[in-house]
Amino acid sequence: MNEVKNISAKSVSGSLRRTDGVVAVVIDGTATNSIISSAEEKQVQVIVAKNFQTTDTKIKLMSL
Repeated sequence: MNEVKNISAKSVSGSLRRTDGVVAVVIDGTATNSIISSAEEKQVQVIVAKNFQTTDTKIKLMSL
């Protein structure tokens, strides 16, 4: 895996909506409902984060 973009956690949801082909998202913090929802819309396969506001998703969730 290669780092493609490094952004603030506040920008993840909006950035996902504008970007295609994202396979994984790594967050040094909490994956919010908004981030998870945006990731679902873009068919992201994996989210890695310290915490998750919800685990009700088909995306594979991994803790840091």
